[in-house]
Amino acid sequence: MKTALRKYKVIVIITIVTLIMLSAWIYFSPYGLRNYLDMRDRLARVSTEVNNLKQQNKALRLEIHHLQSDPAYQEEIARRNFNMLKRNEMVFDFSKPRKKGH
Repeated sequence: MKTALRKYKVIVIITIVTLIMLSAWIYFSPYGLRNYLDMRDRLARVSTEVNNLKQQNKALRLEIHHLQSDPAYQEEIARRNFNMLKRNEMVFDFSKPRKKGH
């Protein structure tokens, strides 16, 4: 009777140790759960980045199209970014003059 109980305890201990080792292997192995979760998170971040870059590319292509084919947009950019004026156009500066020494 004692030997049967002892064999049972040994089998239970071996089973528990085996399950613990197997669980650790499943989680920590190079192809395990931890690596899978890390790769899944990385895939989500990269997918988001790809989508953002696609949207930026779309916006840049649209701006390129406008710069190449839309005279009104070209004029707006020239005025805003390069302070250009139309022919016979003048600029009047109504800002207060600065005091000397400031």
